[in-house]
Amino acid sequence: MTAAIPQRTSIAAASRATRPIPPIVSTSRAARGAAAAVVRAPAALLALAALLPFAGLRAQRHDSAAPVTLRLRVAEEIKPGRQAPQVVLPYATRDGIGPADQPFDLRKELGHVVVLAFYPGDFTPGCIAEWRAFRDRAATLFGPKVVVAGISADSLDSHHRFARELELPFKLLSDPKLVAARQYGATDGNRIKRMVVVVGRDGLIRYVDPAFAALDPQSYLQLGAAVEAARNEGGGG
Repeated sequence: MTAAIPQRTSIAAASRATRPIPPIVSTSRAARGAAAAVVRAPAALLALAALLPFAGLRAQRHDSAAPVTLRLRVAEEIKPGRQAPQVVLPYATRDGIGPADQPFDLRKELGHVVVLAFYPGDFTPGCIAEWRAFRDRAATLFGPKVVVAGISADSLDSHHRFARELELPFKLLSDPKLVAARQYGATDGNRIKRMVVVVGRDGLIRYVDPAFAALDPQSYLQLGAAVEAARNEGGGG
């Protein structure tokens, strides 16, 4: 394999020269075919083939590849059955902004089923539809003793106005630096995407929908079934 690249380079150089092109010396028909394929292959494909054996090594050495490694690691951590990453964020409700010294703390919700609903932003059409559905179907979708927490990058003031206008009985958490969102893989570039995670009473992840569809009834049916399963886990209510 290492002899193929020099052959391509020498042939390209020879094509620009006025003297006759020296023949390619090979000992077999297979070798001659390989050399011809190297000449015909696009440069981009050759570069990709050269990089593939060292992809793992380069992902560790170059900062430009680090985000890919991070995304893969985060996605693996939020699989059902794994410990839910910690969430500590300030919140607001329809009644006002929560105490600064008493943020939402996922660890303090042990013993309850928790639904973490990441969403792009307050007052956007998709998010209005989603949170109205959560509000109107709360009794059947979540049931009693289930903690529902929305998470977006909006400010606490915005969360308060949003919850008050839609009369939401839920806490809305402010994550402007995307700390929790990145822990859960709930980002799309520099913004939070729509995603729901169900955490069991033991703090383990029970369900993940990384592309929750606000206007798709099937998404709500699957979420409701996941919440019910988590509530029944271990015989709880």
